Amino acid sequence: MEFSNTEKTLKLSDSIERRQTGSFSISGNGEIKLDEVALKALGFVIQWSEDGTVGTLTKVKDGEVVLSEEEMAFAATATDFTELISAVARKIYDHPQMAFTETHACELLCEVFSSHGFEVERNLRGVNPITKEAWTMDTAFMATLMGNADGPTIALLLEYDALPDGHACGHNLIASAGLTAALMLAKQMEVLPGKLVVYGTPGEEGKAGKAHMVEAGLFSGVDVALTTHPGDRWATGSDFLATKTATIVYKGVPSHASAAPEKGISALDAAVIAYNAIELQREHLRSDARVHGFIRDGGKVTNVVPDRAEMDWGVRALDNIYMEKLADMIERCARAGALATGADMEISWSVTYGAPVKVEALDTLVIRLAEALNPGLIKPFDVLGSSDVGNVSFELPTCNLWFGITPEGIMPHTKEFLAASGASESIPSVLTAGTVIALAARRLFKDQKLVQDYKTAFELSKQKLIAKG
Repeated sequence: MEFSNTEKTLKLSDSIERRQTGSFSISGNGEIKLDEVALKALGFVIQWSEDGTVGTLTKVKDGEVVLSEEEMAFAATATDFTELISAVARKIYDHPQMAFTETHACELLCEVFSSHGFEVERNLRGVNPITKEAWTMDTAFMATLMGNADGPTIALLLEYDALPDGHACGHNLIASAGLTAALMLAKQMEVLPGKLVVYGTPGEEGKAGKAHMVEAGLFSGVDVALTTHPGDRWATGSDFLATKTATIVYKGVPSHASAAPEKGISALDAAVIAYNAIELQREHLRSDARVHGFIRDGGKVTNVVPDRAEMDWGVRALDNIYMEKLADMIERCARAGALATGADMEISWSVTYGAPVKVEALDTLVIRLAEALNPGLIKPFDVLGSSDVGNVSFELPTCNLWFGITPEGIMPHTKEFLAASGASESIPSVLTAGTVIALAARRLFKDQKLVQDYKTAFELSKQKLIAKG
């Protein structure tokens, strides 16, 4: 590539890669002038003093994100909401409600969004992915705010359901971090193109609420989705395992175990045969497979042949297709137990939690923005769990930001994590997490080419994941 005037020619070596942006000029005496855009394309940034009179030229490290003065000022607005966010996080924590019953959190969040100018739609229509039946999701909502022109649609995903022992997974903080980002962006939407949509997504714990929302087409038209989850570190790009669970019920024939054992059909025997058959399959499973189950019911007294047995099994894998193969294995083994004993068998499956389609460039942007704010321990997340965020990520580019609220090694669904989710010491991390995804959303609103790049990368990643199965 060359830039010339009448006397001088500047040649860029092949090793220099840059976007076709920015301007170069060369004076008659060979003086080269580059504007800030061109400098950035070559890997340099100018960090200006507060009064804008002195600039320091800095080489950007590979992959490093440097916040502009404008972005730094925007990030600082998070503290405007400290009191509100602290109160919301605490109120949801103090009123834990389980999947699809989160009326308190839903009401609270909808009131906040309405008071800040969002158009709020409640009682969203869901569709059960298994039965395909439509139903009203009483605790799901959408809060929308329009920008000043046509542009991308960026979504923020909020969770707020609890576990039986309370918010041991920190969903009260997911809601609060998302709320932080939404309120920060609300101050900017009048000068940004596009549409901001905040989704209140109930029932993540065990009910896969987002799967019902995906099935209903509620994410249609969304370009990119951003969400968060508390943990013991800051990370993006972590794997979620595709998963679903089966309940298997055997029905036999009761009979006196001593007087007439030959007249009985043991439902428990059917369950034990199936259990052992499943266990014998472990040698032949892929290394990322997870198969776990237990016998819930197997009889009432020793002198009666058990006429009913029930067991639950869960299967997980890094991709949806192999997870379905594991589910088929469970069904074969379950039928084997019924066939061997003569018992009747019924099997029912839960809604699937999908494996994520990861967009590496989007994940990288978000974690680099986090690094720019120096939040704490940044380290790859190597613990494998499951989330219905995976269902959304199979439809559109989605990034989940883990943010640290506990010392390394303290995982969700523990007593220690329950305590941290309700502690005021976690609020700074919540505000920072909200700031990170707000910064990411703001960049997406301002750069439609970037959005399209992520959508293209998403399609490629999705096809690779399907092929892997």
